[in-house]
Amino acid sequence: MLGLALAIVGVLLFVLMLGAQSQIDEIGDTTSPDLLSELNKLEGRRDIYLVSAVGFIFLGTFGVFVLSERSLPVAVPRAQMLGTARTGRDVARGLSLTGNAMYLPARKGLTHERMFVPAPTGTATPPGALTDDLAVSPGKDGSTPGLLVDPAGLDLLDSIEDESGTEFDGTGIEAAEGSLQVMKHSLNLLRDFHFKERDGKTVLRVEYKDLLDACRQVRKEMPDTCRQNACVGCSCLLTAAARATGKIVAVESVDNAQDQVVFTLDLRDW
Repeated sequence: MLGLALAIVGVLLFVLMLGAQSQIDEIGDTTSPDLLSELNKLEGRRDIYLVSAVGFIFLGTFGVFVLSERSLPVAVPRAQMLGTARTGRDVARGLSLTGNAMYLPARKGLTHERMFVPAPTGTATPPGALTDDLAVSPGKDGSTPGLLVDPAGLDLLDSIEDESGTEFDGTGIEAAEGSLQVMKHSLNLLRDFHFKERDGKTVLRVEYKDLLDACRQVRKEMPDTCRQNACVGCSCLLTAAARATGKIVAVESVDNAQDQVVFTLDLRDW
């Protein structure tokens, strides 16, 4: 029930964000000092609603379920996974985000990992200084570079660390991969996953288990989800890679035509 309540709050906040964006669009370009002041207020309100909505929905649909409701039927997390993917898709469309996700380590002012989705396609650089509560959005003038939110798999990763007594920070991908096997053997979330090095890039292969049908539906209806706002299992692995290496884990491309989703990653210093 708690997870459902949090998700509902997130949806309501998302509706409020759309209302603020609609008012911004109605004002449009202006030179009026009064309207510019009103635009600043509306943009600030929109950003707060957006980051709060995404946080509540992610926490409600994935964090609470994985940590405290593991005995629920598969149908429930399946619906939550699909609902969150649709919300992520709508956010990306509403803010005209076309770039691939970057999973940022806890540096440059961050105390935990964040996910940065740049507005443009191609090479992008995250802001040089961040805070845990910062959300950036494209803006009407294009001066801000994208969206910054908590990854969907952050709570799951923290839970794995706590329950296993293992710290991922600075251990490297191979050590982290060993500790993440709990996602296969205890949680039954994944059937298989593996990090490999190929041609100077890091390749991550992932296949869901109990939620495989949900994964198939997400990939069929919302294929950009994998590269922009990965579902909880893939997100946990990508966030773990950022924590274990201390580097940006940038998604270069995703092959999600088959059940084994293949991420090609670029690990960048930041």
